[in-house]
Amino acid sequence: MRATPQGPQTEQNIMNKNPAALLCVLALTACASSPTSWYRETSSADQAERDRIQCERQARINSPGSSTPSYRGINAGGGSGVSDGLANAERQSGMANDCMRAKGYTLR
Repeated sequence: MRATPQGPQTEQNIMNKNPAALLCVLALTACASSPTSWYRETSSADQAERDRIQCERQARINSPGSSTPSYRGINAGGGSGVSDGLANAERQSGMANDCMRAKGYTLR
């Protein structure tokens, strides 16, 4: 049997072998490039931060599937736990953003 040379693993090799890692990188990139400041003319920065925290807390409470964590075995679903978690995080983020907009805030 002929041995194949194994060189150092490059980022490209890791991403090809692990699609979940690619999803995480894409999610983090999207978070880093999105606006982060909520603004409402009648509110201070401190009030906006308190409202943001309250909206995020409500989103976690009201998000489907957030109250019962899914414990899966190592061979169950090939990364579906990661994608479920990303989908839930995206859902919570949307709910929190909707809450802030309902309070009269806009992103800047």
